Amino acid sequence: MLTKSHLTFGTSQRFVYLLHRHLSTKKSDEYNHLKPSILPTDHFQYSLPRLPIPKLELTCERYLSAVKPILNDDDKAYEQTRQFVDDFRSGDGKRLDAQLRQKNASNRNTSYISKPWFEMYLKSRLPLILNFNFFLVFTDDQQNLKPAARITNYIISSVRFMNSLRANTLDPEVYHLNPKKTNNDKFRKYLRYVPKRITFYGAVLQKVYPLDMSQYSRLFNSTRIPQVDCDILQTDAKNVRHIMVLKRGHYYKVNILDENGQLLPAEKIAAIMKYLCEDLNDEENKYPLGYFTADKRDRWAVVRDHMEKLSQHNKQVFKEIDSSIMVVCLDEDDPSKLHKNLTKEQRARYISGKYLCYNASNRWYDKSFNMIMLSDGTLGLHCEHSWGDGVALLRFCNDIDQNVNEHHKINSSNYQSIQSSTHDQVKKLEFQFDDKLKQELQTSKQNYDDFVSKFNVNIYQEGVLGKSILKKSALSPDAIMQIGIQMAYYRMYQRFVSTYESCSTAVYKHGRTETIRPVTNETKAFIEALTKSKDKQLLKDLLKKAAEKHQQLIKEAATGQGFDRHLFALKYLQQIENQEQKLHPIYTDKSYQLMNHTILSTSTVASKHIAAGGFGPVVNDGFGIGYLIDDEQCGLLVTSYMQKELDQYMQAAMESYKDLANIIKA
Repeated sequence: MLTKSHLTFGTSQRFVYLLHRHLSTKKSDEYNHLKPSILPTDHFQYSLPRLPIPKLELTCERYLSAVKPILNDDDKAYEQTRQFVDDFRSGDGKRLDAQLRQKNASNRNTSYISKPWFEMYLKSRLPLILNFNFFLVFTDDQQNLKPAARITNYIISSVRFMNSLRANTLDPEVYHLNPKKTNNDKFRKYLRYVPKRITFYGAVLQKVYPLDMSQYSRLFNSTRIPQVDCDILQTDAKNVRHIMVLKRGHYYKVNILDENGQLLPAEKIAAIMKYLCEDLNDEENKYPLGYFTADKRDRWAVVRDHMEKLSQHNKQVFKEIDSSIMVVCLDEDDPSKLHKNLTKEQRARYISGKYLCYNASNRWYDKSFNMIMLSDGTLGLHCEHSWGDGVALLRFCNDIDQNVNEHHKINSSNYQSIQSSTHDQVKKLEFQFDDKLKQELQTSKQNYDDFVSKFNVNIYQEGVLGKSILKKSALSPDAIMQIGIQMAYYRMYQRFVSTYESCSTAVYKHGRTETIRPVTNETKAFIEALTKSKDKQLLKDLLKKAAEKHQQLIKEAATGQGFDRHLFALKYLQQIENQEQKLHPIYTDKSYQLMNHTILSTSTVASKHIAAGGFGPVVNDGFGIGYLIDDEQCGLLVTSYMQKELDQYMQAAMESYKDLANIIKA
């Protein structure tokens, strides 16, 4: 018979057990996840508005307005284009637009641009590097950790992000017009009680704009698989516990989750990465497949198919790489090329090249992203572009960098005491080759060497202009950066050319991007006046008009009211879906060809977590221009296949921003 004291003791034991279990579970959740959001990740997804299709009349007018300045006073060409546009809006264009709207009305779960845009990427047979993929580099390590220690923290934070995303506890992605007022827990708690079907509009009433998060599911366990004619995107997270680590062109399957899907202890992951970074000393892989992933897509598709048919083993190795949570590339840099005595410009050029296209033997360009660690601790991502846009990648980078800075598990002190070990979690994967594949690899390597040998990169970064002075002058920083880009080109060639600025339409369900066309009649008038007048007030007035026009174009693009995607979708209908024998002349016209031969391809990144971002030029005679501006300085990272012209452009850009600063400060 149990006494009262026995009963009390038993109850106490149970309470202590349950308390210990609760605290252990909470501690495990804190380690495996980011801080849970007050709002579910998908809180706004159901109520996002649909991407609007602009009125055909407005699309035609906007197109004509954008074409005029890049025709450089060729009135005959403009008149021909105007006639084609008039015919289009009353004929084929009207018919195709009605068809597009009907299709859009019957397919309400997505946007009208989603399918054509995915196919635009996936059907391209060009190499991914330089043509499509882009890079982002994190700011320097605040702790100055050893590379193995730093990459450990970023792996852990990446998995935390992934787990939170899949648990629906990641903070929804929103844009705050007034963050001091709305970016707080009180506002989130208010939105929690707004019904999901109208929660987007509840947020907008407070000047908060929720963004589409449908792309995020492709961040992890995902890859682009080459196939003849059209690639496919594949995501496979079932029972996957591993990341793929690349070193010296070899592939190492590294389990970072236990059998229950929980992160291994940080010290154990650090020990594994210490082994891989510092002790693993395999010779260079003679047959690294990274060169295939950098080649033309049909060629890679045929090679991969041959490899899978060669053996079941190869098929399994591909599956391990394709399904891995992420790819981590450990680079070993030549000390004569990457060292502390490099100038800011020399270091930026070297790092940009590494993240954008160099060292293909130690990359897998098909993955959603490659996380690349250079030997000096520089860390960043090389990103495949078809599955998603900069918004998703930037959010990922911001969150994991902040999490590492605030909640890192490995520091310089505890790292010193960690012993290098595989902990039986590392497995080297090797493909089986036949003589045909070895020859094919040599061909792909030669193709790669020939391609990247033409690549050049340069940077401009000066304190001549910043947001602070532009705010005082009520001028848009983005507009001024774009005008400087135009001025630099005009200095060299005395003409205006097709320019592309990417603008996210993520405020809409399955929105991708719209194009801002920065070359306007107002920009043209200002730049031409620079060579004809020294009247500072006149120039100021013209600059203000050009900047205001640019701001108008930004608002139109962000709200789905550009013209590029609409015309693209109508062309897709006529050419691909309807398979009509003849395209309307608007699409074969010299002006449309000129508009889509993008000489100046531009994009900007604004984040305190990102030191640099960039991409390749779109055409052989063009420039790829990543730009940024903060409170006190502005900068460009410019790529080109033309070395001499690139150097000239950088000099022209430097002079242009100085001129702009003088006009604004006058």
